[in-house]
Amino acid sequence: MNIKGLFSVSKRSISFILSLLLVFGALSAALAAKMQEGSMYVNTANGKALRFRSSRSTDPSNILHEIPYGTKVYVLDWDATWARVRYNGAVGYVNKNYLTIARPLPHATVVAMREAEKAAQRAAREAARQQAAMKKAEEAAAEKAMNELRLENAKLDQSPVKTIDSYDVTVRVGVVDLGVNVYERANLTSPVVTQWMDGVRLVVLAQNKDWALVYNGTMDLSGYMLRKDLEEDIVEDIVLDD
Repeated sequence: MNIKGLFSVSKRSISFILSLLLVFGALSAALAAKMQEGSMYVNTANGKALRFRSSRSTDPSNILHEIPYGTKVYVLDWDATWARVRYNGAVGYVNKNYLTIARPLPHATVVAMREAEKAAQRAAREAARQQAAMKKAEEAAAEKAMNELRLENAKLDQSPVKTIDSYDVTVRVGVVDLGVNVYERANLTSPVVTQWMDGVRLVVLAQNKDWALVYNGTMDLSGYMLRKDLEEDIVEDIVLDD
């Protein structure tokens, strides 16, 4: 097929598409008009009556009646603002924003639901406020505890631990009920590796004035502990009688 033939086919295709668009447009308009017709209900936000007017205007002189909340009217058509409706055998205009397809609940019920929703929102805000206050208090307490640890840590020997001839120790009995902290480094603010209960047997590998690098052979685990929490094992010589 030559270029002229292609151009001819293209023109026919465009014409066909345009025809389809026009048909769809007409159908859509007809459907939209159809959808605008039917029974709807007055549903004002404040539960009051809706003004039924003789024309599309808010002029007080054109008010024919007031249609009570929840009343069914028949919609003939509408535009962006106004709906033309039939009510009590008369045709007039109402603000379409106050019409709904579904019959509204009694206004007292609507008010009660709104109040319940507001109460729930207030409760949620109060809960969020309390949660934020609690979080802030927890953060302040954690910061205070950390500052106290920093102050306590500053009083301890800051020099590196030195390797020594190892010796056996026991976690001091009666230090704490839940266990004694074992730190990743010789610093009270460093991560806690584990906790060992009173009476656990350990080996000291290195130390300075306040800290000891200890090893637990049973668990194959090492870490740093305060020397004040450890008690050196004393081996007494046993003298046998000849």
